[in-house]
Amino acid sequence: MKKSLLFGLVTAGCLSASGFSEAFTGNNSSGKIRIGSINQNKVVGADTYGTSLGGWLKYKTAAWNDVTFGVAAYMSQKIAFVSGEGEGLTSDFFDANGNSFVYIGEAYVDYSVSNFRLCVGRQLIETPFVNGDDVRMLPNTFEAAVGTYNAINKTTITAGYLYRWAGFDAPQGHHEHINQFNQFGVNHDSNGVIMLGVVNESIENLTLQGWIYRTDKVTDIVYTDARYRVNFDKAKSMEFLAQYARFDENANSLGDKTGMDGNVYGVGINLNLGICRAGIAYNRVLNGEGKVTDGLGGGPYYTSMEEMTIDGIEEVKAYRLRGEVDMSGAGIQGLSFAVAYGAFESAPADVKIIEMDIVAVYEMSDKLSTDMSYAKIEDRNNNFDPKKDAGYSRFLARLNYTF
Repeated sequence: MKKSLLFGLVTAGCLSASGFSEAFTGNNSSGKIRIGSINQNKVVGADTYGTSLGGWLKYKTAAWNDVTFGVAAYMSQKIAFVSGEGEGLTSDFFDANGNSFVYIGEAYVDYSVSNFRLCVGRQLIETPFVNGDDVRMLPNTFEAAVGTYNAINKTTITAGYLYRWAGFDAPQGHHEHINQFNQFGVNHDSNGVIMLGVVNESIENLTLQGWIYRTDKVTDIVYTDARYRVNFDKAKSMEFLAQYARFDENANSLGDKTGMDGNVYGVGINLNLGICRAGIAYNRVLNGEGKVTDGLGGGPYYTSMEEMTIDGIEEVKAYRLRGEVDMSGAGIQGLSFAVAYGAFESAPADVKIIEMDIVAVYEMSDKLSTDMSYAKIEDRNNNFDPKKDAGYSRFLARLNYTF
């Protein structure tokens, strides 16, 4: 019923145009077909695996009086003969019952004129603490109203209100579905997020940004970062990074503090030598008994790995080393390999996690690409997951066709 209503609203908006063909001029369909396979081998507990055919199909009308309508169906269909059963089935690709699903991931009205844009409805959003984090079958999407304004010299101002979300990162508790839109917070009692951000690139080679997120009954976040690039020639450069985030915990509907509180500091250096790139990064969390979070998505931290981030670890120190090779120098256009090492240490929590990642990306054409990643996580103190070794290895492969 809800899906029919959403499609009905889009159709009704299109029919209100002065002519039916005006809203449907041109090829406005797009999407991505994806085959994904994942295998996770745990030190303690059942190993899991699964394979899915999915992606999204989107239709966006042509502009009429500066207004467009968009709707996208999101899907993940289990391929049973190459997926586990019971405890052996991964929860990363399917709903909480282990079933395939389809849902309306996007359904919005977009008004764009000159230097201003307003988008209302289910939509993709990309900001430091609110983002799609497309690391499995489908990205996170949000029910929101978001406006952007960029008339000021190389400056973009973003403001928005977010109410609910769905996607890989959205489940917050037991037996919750990837494809179910819920309010924010563990108890889903938040009245939403107010978001305000400014990104400035008016100084050559320097990017500055600052953001405020007020998440009712969860936490308030203030975030800023800076990136400065030094160019040696057209192919070689060095980039210096710095970031800071402050979390102030709120009380939930039961009057209990959420514990999301503290400060995050981060620095990094990236070196680009053309076909080779290398980087080093460090994050430090100062929060006493509090914990910081990735926010609504994958987070902005410089030390984030394929699996691990500083999310949820008190007083953590994190380090990351990363190297990448572009194989175009060897005559294979679109192919790259990366290796990363990350360490996450917390003395108060008696936690030491080591992660090693190997990533390969091959863009065969503008439409066809594949990516594969292997991550090995070692729980050196055997207590990251209380009283047991939380170590595991994870292999993920995806084949994408974009149109």
